[in-house]
Amino acid sequence: METEIKEIVPRILRDMNDGVLVLDMHGQILYLNDRGRAMLGVEQDITGRNYGKTFLAKETDETNDKFHQFVLDAVYDKEHIHNGETVYKAENQELRHFNLTSSFLYGETKEKKLGIVVLFTDVTEVAKLNRQRRESSTVFAVLMICVCMYLFLWSFLRYLKIDPPGQVMNLVIEGISIVMFFIILKTTSFSMKDIGLRIKNPRATFVPDILITLAGTVILVLGKLVILKAAPGFFPENAPFWDWSVGTFADVIYPLTVILQEFLTRGVMQENLKRIFTGKYAGATSIVVSSLVFGVLHIAYGLPFMLGASILLGALGVLYHKQGNIWGLCIVHYVLGEVATFLRYLI
Repeated sequence: METEIKEIVPRILRDMNDGVLVLDMHGQILYLNDRGRAMLGVEQDITGRNYGKTFLAKETDETNDKFHQFVLDAVYDKEHIHNGETVYKAENQELRHFNLTSSFLYGETKEKKLGIVVLFTDVTEVAKLNRQRRESSTVFAVLMICVCMYLFLWSFLRYLKIDPPGQVMNLVIEGISIVMFFIILKTTSFSMKDIGLRIKNPRATFVPDILITLAGTVILVLGKLVILKAAPGFFPENAPFWDWSVGTFADVIYPLTVILQEFLTRGVMQENLKRIFTGKYAGATSIVVSSLVFGVLHIAYGLPFMLGASILLGALGVLYHKQGNIWGLCIVHYVLGEVATFLRYLI
């Protein structure tokens, strides 16, 4: 029976999904299983080596200090088991998050001191998911604050009987968007890599979006023809069908505005909402919510335009979900926005 146990225990330790490190009283490594070697970036068997010379002597920064502290805690506080979470950076590997348990080993009696055992589990993915959830909640809170500020401002101006042009309110939206973006960059680990700025398949990106742009333009033109006959007073009297005179400096910088809006709507909000919502319809829910929120920001143009903007943003959200980048969406957004402007839908 004793022989079987001696064979079984090493096999269990070897096949564990957790790292197991055992040191003797002099800091000599008695055992490090295969999983532990992979997690610590050790390529060969280091049994019999000194722990300090093997690990501490090679490190030039303080990244792994907390991990080593868990080992020392078991030495200086032998009466307790030490649990916690820390990060570890092995050479040529990404930063990992470990859940650790370290304790001092005694023999059959407390007079006999055997050494230290450290059990560590890789919880990097769990830590990443939890961080993304926390940061996504922060992003959503910042966005809601900005939207509420915009609506309060619009209501206040209406209360003062000030009716600013839609272009002015658009500039307010851009200003709020830029502030929101910098707050998010400052308070979260969000970076430019978190949204699809790379085009993996140009054909799959641009061909559908160009076709959608052409179809949308035709619909707007035909829609104006129908409205001119059905409701003649909808558009300004004696205004030309295509009115270049309504162009302003805002149209010059509109391409940059479109990129910023799509970046914030898709990369910041829609991506982060997908992390907040769970379940089968998380993607669809994130599209609907982000579209409604940014549709509300067009309240200065009236209910019909708000509804139209929300529908367009929803369609763009579906495209982003399938294509994974914003560049094709920017074409649709820019062209249809300009067509709507010069057809006098907006002014």
